[in-house]
Amino acid sequence: MKETLPTMDSSGGSGFRPDSGEQARTSTPLVSGGVMADATGQPNTPRPQPSQSSPASWSPPPAPQPPSPSSQPAPGPSAGGRTVLMSAPAPQIPLAWLAVVSGPGAERGRAFVLRPETIVGRAAGDVVLGGDTTISAQHIKVRLEPKEGGAEDEQVFMLYDLASANGTFVGARENYRQDSSRVYRRELHDHDYTLLGETALVFLTA
Repeated sequence: MKETLPTMDSSGGSGFRPDSGEQARTSTPLVSGGVMADATGQPNTPRPQPSQSSPASWSPPPAPQPPSPSSQPAPGPSAGGRTVLMSAPAPQIPLAWLAVVSGPGAERGRAFVLRPETIVGRAAGDVVLGGDTTISAQHIKVRLEPKEGGAEDEQVFMLYDLASANGTFVGARENYRQDSSRVYRRELHDHDYTLLGETALVFLTA
């Protein structure tokens, strides 16, 4: 068996080349700047070591900015954390009443405040004039309604005769008892006199 002897590199390095023709292994060369290269010849740059300092504390992101006041709805009253919607106020009813002037229906000077709809009669209704037997059980109805041809929010009290036996008479103090003052439907005005049977009443407004 023939012994293979190593041959010295002419550059004086410490590597060797075998006689078999394989490339001689040499020590890892240096590249420019004194950086060591790996086996492929690429610079072997040292990896940065993780910082030994404590990690930064986490903070939440900033809260979103609210919209401008012009785009926000007007806040309403709240009850227990819930928004309460305010209902529209009920329409005001004008103050008006019928006051007894004379007759057996009720004592003189007694006043009856009118509702949006008021029934006047001898035996039934909102205003009962039980002492006058000449008044029908339901004699008249007085109702608050829009004025014909008036403004949009203008309201008046309209009197309706409910097919009474002895009729209904409305007019001024001087003529309300006359036959010409008999009515079936009429708008009431302040200080109008009304005759039901033998009982006279006056319509008054505040």
